[in-house]
Amino acid sequence: MRFVLNEAMEQDSPSHCTRSAGGLGALLLAAGLGLGVASLVPTPAAAQFARAPDPEERVLLTVEEALREVFPGHAAVETTAWRPSAERRASMEERLGRRLFEPRYEIMEVRSASGLMGYAVVTDERGKYRPITLMVGVSPDLRVRDTAILVYRESRGGQVQRQRFLRQYRGKDSSDAIRINSDIVNISGATISVRSVNAGVRKILVVVEEWSAAR
Repeated sequence: MRFVLNEAMEQDSPSHCTRSAGGLGALLLAAGLGLGVASLVPTPAAAQFARAPDPEERVLLTVEEALREVFPGHAAVETTAWRPSAERRASMEERLGRRLFEPRYEIMEVRSASGLMGYAVVTDERGKYRPITLMVGVSPDLRVRDTAILVYRESRGGQVQRQRFLRQYRGKDSSDAIRINSDIVNISGATISVRSVNAGVRKILVVVEEWSAAR
């Protein structure tokens, strides 16, 4: 059975307004300074996609804004730069069924005044022509807490930024399919972008699991 969300979906909250920017490096730098976390600037994934300013690029959220959405009320963020061993990388690639291009992952441990709220990772996934930058928040029990799109660069498919779509990922773990027409409802006209977000969510669930096991 095939499920499709209509393109005329509900409007987002004001925090999802598009803003102009000079690129992902500036986005992550500004967010890193706002958080006082130097390791948020800019990630190897972002560096791989370094290029001239793109007129299609839409910066939707900074890292700091995304953290407020995914972990409302958080009090502190501690970031670890994790370089998986060859064995861990092979395990992740086998589980995901694809190669991983990032040499390391910036894993943020997010805390409230009462304790650990979960983990957040910003990553890039290839869209049809350009990368999509997203944040995946993972709860302490290694399930998706929430997902946010930070930068969208394609001319079509931007509906993936909307909460009506993104809330489908909440509660998913690495044992879930996270695939169109299985447990994720597609968006007509945005299939490639939906697949990219699916891949990013699956990847970060596996990354956080493997990092947690390696600690």
